[in-house]
Amino acid sequence: MVAESDPAHRPALTVAACAAVRPAGRGLGHRGLLSITAFLAGLLTLAALILAPTFSLPVAHSNTENSMVTSAATPENTIRVTVSPTTSPQLTPGQDLILTVTVHNNTDADIPTGRIDVYLAQLALTTRAALDSWLRPNEDTNSGDQLVSVPTTEVIPARASTNLSITVPAEAIGLTGRNAWGSRGLAATLTVADVIQAQGRGTFVWSQGSAITPVELASILPITTPESATGLITSKALEAYTSSVGLLSRQLDAAIDTPTATIALDPQIIASIRVLGTAAPASAVAWLDRLAGASNDIFPLGYADADIALQAQAGATTLLAPTSFLSAIDANLFVVPSAAPIPEPTTRPTDVPSITSRNRATTAPSPTPTPTPTLEPGATVIPSTSDLLAWDYTSTAIGWPVAGHVARTDLGVFAASGQTTTILSSGNVEQSDVFTPNAAFTLPGGLALVSDSVLSTAVRAAAEATTEDEWRVNISEAASLLAIVSAENPNAARTMLVTFDRSSPASATRIAQTLAALDSTAWSNAAPLQSAVNSAPATTVTFHDQAIDSNRVTLARSLLQREGAIAEFATILADPIAFTAPARLNLLALLDTTWASQTAAWDMQVQASLAASFDLIHAVTVTTRGPIIVVGSKVDLRITLNNALDQAVTVRAEIVPSNGRLVVGDTLETIIQPNSAQAVSVPVSAAVGNGDVVLRVTLFTLNGTPLGQPAPIDVSVRADWEGVGASIFAVLVVGFFGFGIWRNIVRRRRERAGEESATAGDKVLPEEKSDV
Repeated sequence: MVAESDPAHRPALTVAACAAVRPAGRGLGHRGLLSITAFLAGLLTLAALILAPTFSLPVAHSNTENSMVTSAATPENTIRVTVSPTTSPQLTPGQDLILTVTVHNNTDADIPTGRIDVYLAQLALTTRAALDSWLRPNEDTNSGDQLVSVPTTEVIPARASTNLSITVPAEAIGLTGRNAWGSRGLAATLTVADVIQAQGRGTFVWSQGSAITPVELASILPITTPESATGLITSKALEAYTSSVGLLSRQLDAAIDTPTATIALDPQIIASIRVLGTAAPASAVAWLDRLAGASNDIFPLGYADADIALQAQAGATTLLAPTSFLSAIDANLFVVPSAAPIPEPTTRPTDVPSITSRNRATTAPSPTPTPTPTLEPGATVIPSTSDLLAWDYTSTAIGWPVAGHVARTDLGVFAASGQTTTILSSGNVEQSDVFTPNAAFTLPGGLALVSDSVLSTAVRAAAEATTEDEWRVNISEAASLLAIVSAENPNAARTMLVTFDRSSPASATRIAQTLAALDSTAWSNAAPLQSAVNSAPATTVTFHDQAIDSNRVTLARSLLQREGAIAEFATILADPIAFTAPARLNLLALLDTTWASQTAAWDMQVQASLAASFDLIHAVTVTTRGPIIVVGSKVDLRITLNNALDQAVTVRAEIVPSNGRLVVGDTLETIIQPNSAQAVSVPVSAAVGNGDVVLRVTLFTLNGTPLGQPAPIDVSVRADWEGVGASIFAVLVVGFFGFGIWRNIVRRRRERAGEESATAGDKVLPEEKSDV
């Protein structure tokens, strides 16, 4: 593979080409003094630039749009050089190599005029390791054979970039049909005053017509939205995402433009649009219609793209899903209009073939219509959870956890949840062979599809490139890697898988362009995901156990435990779903894979969620605190319970005294109305003497789960006061009645004495005599 460095394999060059080619340099520091011969060669080169446009090496003049832009990828206070094929990474015999060399000056000083030297690697890049070593070399690595040297005619301003278009004549390249096809290395150096300022590396693929076994390249394109904590996308956000330039519109455009790409869809998007009913933005409804018309295979991600590996490692026995959307539904938005359209028939889930089936039918079975009930105008039809989430997926048996963090125990949880095909990254597998295997390999109870991390990184970088220069560099690396895989074992067809990034969906604006460029090469064919599933499982690949960071797992476990507490607490509510369903959506949103790269922000969101749910769980309380004085042997204590929730609750109150001075009756069950307080009567009996008692009042669910900590109530028992009080009362009663009797006797005596006095008076007085 070293024929390109052998002069015998290089055809004779024209005078202009000879003038353009400087002596081959074997190292970055190898430079000869300019001789008269070189000076004359330079004159011939200048003449060639003017008189022979076929081999012209024009220098791109700086302009406002291209050269005065600082490269964000260039480290501060450095100079960076990139080199890549301008039109295609593929080069055939007799074809000139057209390159774009870009100098990024990210310093505060201008770069004076100098020269660009272009080199060809002495050895073909026949392995993936060789490609990586060439593109990311050590400082003392040989640059190869020099092809051309081109002067820079303009100063490169500070904080600016300048593009140079360089054409290397086919004769100067020196590759012929005798050179094996495959990846080749390029290098470009910027030299000013005989001092090398920077070097860049690139690649192209030499293709001289040999028989090629192309690599089948499957791709997975996620359609997701940025992370949140609610589990539903707001109407305003949906309107923005589905606008003509919105995030979801761009993602769907890329998918439709690449029909072989498989869409990994977040069901949250579908539910968020449908739950709005007639208030859903028109752009969102149109977007959903476009998605339904896409020919791409589609499988669902976890709801809100909740990480399935994190769920499993946090303790979930099966993967989580929404339980209800009723709390988010406005019934007024689901009224049947007077002229209701006839709903389209739906297909049963069992009629949809599974992509994980090795014997998948080539044609889909005919949809079986589901009977549609008659809808009366003006009636309110509330959609069910399954209605809001329903979609005609190609498969629901595929799980895609966060890359490189799947534990062996997770696989059982995936399988128990019906996800028998798992998308893994290269970090989760070990390979015993030097050749790149198929993407598929067998797992206990299922199948794994391995996304090639190195290839995916290059493809993602190309898709997220903000400039044409950046895109060309990365697409050349991806094309070269595929060429190496195709050539390393030409007798074996391979299927590879690449995945696009879910953590930064807004930045991938060149997906269709990238996949189309790779598909246009002779050594790569775009393929559906089914090709990876149907490929022969690799026998040289084994699963490599990896775990998520323990701090992240601990927080996720707290969320799952919190949900269990919420579910138990909700049993006291008149409508438990109104409480548990939003909590489940919040949980799923907080397990979004995007949070994995935002540790601090995620920690804050989790703590805020835990605090909010703690307040809700403790919204039913005992407000009576005491002190209370018990002055009898048997009394009814009045204890006040408060309900700060918006719906009625049914609780049991259990009262336990701290000592034997009081005996409390049976546990009480009571209903407390929304946002109100309820006083309950608790029968107690004094048992042993006087003293202080602390009553510990604990509220329980009907299932016996305590609602918070016991509430203490101080009680002072004065049981003997009842006897003293009774005696005093008896004395008072006796005295009262005695006084009454005495008063009656005295009154009677007075009355009798009065009567006797009156009688005596009548006897003493003489009779009056008449005057007559």
